[in-house]
Amino acid sequence: MENIYVPGVRITVREEDFIINNVKNNLDDTFVLEVEGLSELVKGKKFIFDTNIDKDIRVINPINTKFIGDEDDGYRKTKLFLETQLRNSTGYSKKITIAHKAAFDTAQYQFEPTIKAFQLPRPRMLIADAVGLGKTVEVGIFLAEMIKRGKGKRIMVLALKSILGQFQQEIWNRFSIPLVRLDSHGIAKIKTELPANKNPFEYYDKTIISIDTLKNNAKFRHYIEKSRWDIIVIDECHTVANSTSQRGDLAQFLATRCESLVLTSATPHNGKKETFANLIKMIEPIAVAQDGEYSKEDVFPYYVRRFKQHIMDTKIRANFQERSIVPLHANLNADEEEFLEILQKIKFTALSEETNEPRSTDLFGKKLAKKKKRDLLFAISLFKSYMSSPLAALKSIERRIQKIEKLEELSDSVESNKKFLERLKDILNKILDQKTDSKYNAFKKQLKELRWSGKKKDDRLVVFTERIETIRYLKESLQRDFNVAAEVITEFHGGLSDIDQQLLIEDFGKEDSKIRLFITSDAGSQGVNLHYFCNHMFNYDIPWSLITLEQRNGRIDRYGQEKTPYIFYLIAVSDTEGLKTDLHIIENLTKKEDEVYKSLGDVGSVMQLYDAKKENEKVEEAIIKKDENFLEEEFSFDAMFGEETDVTESIIPENENPIQEEFSLYKNDSAYYHDLVEQLKTDDLIKDNDAVFEDEFYLEVKNNKELKRVLFDLPKEARPALNDIYRLTLSKLTVQEAIKDARKQKGEWAKFQMLYDLHPIAKYYMTKLEASIDKSVALAAKLSFLPTNTAWFVIHGQVANDIGQSLISEFFVLPIKFSGELFEKPITLTSFIKDYYTEKTWITNVVEKDVLKHLESLLPDVVEAANEWYMKQKQQLKEIEMENNLKSYKDKLKEWTDDSINQLILDFGDKSMSGFMRQKMEDKKQYIDLITKTSSQYFKDLTSLNKDAYLRVLAVFYNDNE
Repeated sequence: MENIYVPGVRITVREEDFIINNVKNNLDDTFVLEVEGLSELVKGKKFIFDTNIDKDIRVINPINTKFIGDEDDGYRKTKLFLETQLRNSTGYSKKITIAHKAAFDTAQYQFEPTIKAFQLPRPRMLIADAVGLGKTVEVGIFLAEMIKRGKGKRIMVLALKSILGQFQQEIWNRFSIPLVRLDSHGIAKIKTELPANKNPFEYYDKTIISIDTLKNNAKFRHYIEKSRWDIIVIDECHTVANSTSQRGDLAQFLATRCESLVLTSATPHNGKKETFANLIKMIEPIAVAQDGEYSKEDVFPYYVRRFKQHIMDTKIRANFQERSIVPLHANLNADEEEFLEILQKIKFTALSEETNEPRSTDLFGKKLAKKKKRDLLFAISLFKSYMSSPLAALKSIERRIQKIEKLEELSDSVESNKKFLERLKDILNKILDQKTDSKYNAFKKQLKELRWSGKKKDDRLVVFTERIETIRYLKESLQRDFNVAAEVITEFHGGLSDIDQQLLIEDFGKEDSKIRLFITSDAGSQGVNLHYFCNHMFNYDIPWSLITLEQRNGRIDRYGQEKTPYIFYLIAVSDTEGLKTDLHIIENLTKKEDEVYKSLGDVGSVMQLYDAKKENEKVEEAIIKKDENFLEEEFSFDAMFGEETDVTESIIPENENPIQEEFSLYKNDSAYYHDLVEQLKTDDLIKDNDAVFEDEFYLEVKNNKELKRVLFDLPKEARPALNDIYRLTLSKLTVQEAIKDARKQKGEWAKFQMLYDLHPIAKYYMTKLEASIDKSVALAAKLSFLPTNTAWFVIHGQVANDIGQSLISEFFVLPIKFSGELFEKPITLTSFIKDYYTEKTWITNVVEKDVLKHLESLLPDVVEAANEWYMKQKQQLKEIEMENNLKSYKDKLKEWTDDSINQLILDFGDKSMSGFMRQKMEDKKQYIDLITKTSSQYFKDLTSLNKDAYLRVLAVFYNDNE
């Protein structure tokens, strides 16, 4: 069935009138229409019609349009109606059209991912900017622009469970885009509010959820298999780069369930071309050949990567502070030296086994039966535990002793092992009992120098450590030594529930928080904002990964930090041979991270492993080999491609404004929204006290029952109580200050929201205004300065694809003589307004009924001329444009398909076909077929351009004076 349905089209069903808000395509080429009632019986109510069931759906024919005279002063209603149509229409600019009005400090680099994505057949992009550069804002820009283009109705965001609330709040506060949060509470709420068989992803258009929730919940997996989205966002996408993992498999599947895809990560690969290829293939499958080979040229169109040092905008750079690194050296005491010297001995002895040096007894004086690499691993592991805390090392030893005691028979060697472990345990207990932990004492001394005592006026501190035991050790020790309440010091780690993690992150970011010391494992090192009211951070232990170290430091050293970030490193010091080298290797990690931070910017490129676990292994190897120079070589991100550059060059031409010049019938947004509200009151569509402008920029809207029903999917924290008010403002500064003020109190969200076209209340009022003009009715206005005996018909022409998205949306004016001939060629509405509105005063004139009848008699000729002289030409031009844009894509798709089939023959042609191998081959063949057939909606869109355009007559301006 040809799709004549598109958002904005008016239809008649069962003798009632509706406006289409959304269109979904059934599998049998019929359509599901989400509509809002216009006629009296159904006005304002939401309905869903299936064209497979409702056969009497009729699109309103423009030839049957009836004209009524606009009697408002200055033809306010006509002017307002046309402006609203323009604002609600989809746009096709390659520039930024709406997102710059959101509540953030605009900078060119933030617009580049979206603008670059618009150069692709499908807008898809990997945002690989460095830690702290504001990737969430860049995602918000993309979402806002896609919504404006009619391609962001259905959105799903996947994020770490700890930042679901943070991400949701940021996107709402700054962009007024509501995401329904499906964390534990959200899912529990769905179970009570929705029928058991109701798909939440169909009920809620825009959601945010953890990928682990999807991965671990079979019912949710079933839901997503039956759903499609306009846009899917995967935050911290490096967690899904492994396509063979459950997360990776799910992400690869989701990439096929959406038209647009945004991936974000500061560490987008692990140095292996195949894992980076997995991410790129999610964005564009044909960018990478089936054999896995690709060049930088192949993948460059699909990612952006920038660092703080490369942001030249001085206004934006002012939102970053120069950090201060403070090493805190702790001289080891005799007991600690003894403990670590024993570990050095274990390591040395184990290494002699590895190198086949002659040795007759093990560490406990017993004869050796064979080499024992586990001695080496044990020594390294225990050394790392102690570098965290003596309690962490003690717990490791106690677990080892417990394992030994569970053995049924204890050989002499095992008994000796146990006695040896007991000796190490005694040393650790002595250190803990006598409180001679040198690192903790150095930490405590620094806190006192900062005059920290856990009081409300004290600085807030973040402390990172790898071990859960160390978190608890620090909390207990600090509570004892500083005599503070338990609520002053909090523990954060991956073992907490998603709700607890979100609550702690939010609490710490509020001014009224009682937390003064936030002790966290590396579960708090990715994505979370810890820089509000906090600029002191301690690395209590040093992670053996530059990537992890950078992620930790980026929690307070990031965009929006208002004070100098102080980053402290607790570093053990010893003059003991061997041990001294090991400690230097660890300290060198901190120096290298700072060195790269100040120059290259990408710490992951130093070891060229791009994976925290593998970096741990490399540091371990350096400690084994006593190699203090293992960090000397540096590589760039693009070393995979044999390139020297590291940063994505700007794709916005120098001196070119990335923001599209705005066309409006109003001098500014304030004038438009004032007129909109007043017109709705005049037409009795809202009550006088429902919406009140307090000044030129500030609008208060009462949350009544109708709004509560319509805005059911807004975040609950953003909704005022019934009869309370929404506070909307045109001032970015006011909203940004409100975002800051919301950080003063736990549970608060910004009280002010941006009044702009994407805000759900603004969209609701605009739809009300549109619906106030009855079915097949257009407004008429007499303008005495127009050429005599001419009528200027304002027409909106649309062509939609099979999923209800507009491919063409044109507002134009057709000038006709009263005698019926074309007066001149059709012109754009923009040109008409510039010629006949900008510098002229519209004075309301009486519109005669007989003139209206005559204008209606011209409509058949008007509609035919509009199609022949304007829309068909636009369709042909659009078709040529799309063909040109897609020619190279088609060629590349064919090349990819041919190569993939050839690779399939190479992989399986000479192998015996067992059931397993046959299934593996069939799976790959199906994947090739899937990509070939469904690689882009644009192929289907091209054929849609041949259909007749949907035309609507919006208004007519005329002058019948002789």
